[in-house]
Amino acid sequence: MRKAMAIALKLAGFLGFLAWIAGYLWITGLACAFKTSQSDCDIPLPWQLRNQEDFMLLVLIPGCIVAGLFLVAWKVGRSK
Repeated sequence: MRKAMAIALKLAGFLGFLAWIAGYLWITGLACAFKTSQSDCDIPLPWQLRNQEDFMLLVLIPGCIVAGLFLVAWKVGRSK
């Protein structure tokens, strides 16, 4: 039972990681779409975000959720 739970949590962590990447690209793409200047719009890397709110909402919170899922999966898999 614990092994199945650990596998399910690892799968949830992996899917959360993929959703995190897709969400980051989607939100930054929307920001480019609604930009008023005519210059080309590059998607910034997570450590290049200038605004603290953007960094927290797009990087820290989703990263902590995904890391938490993997940590719980690791703990469940190791306990006997």
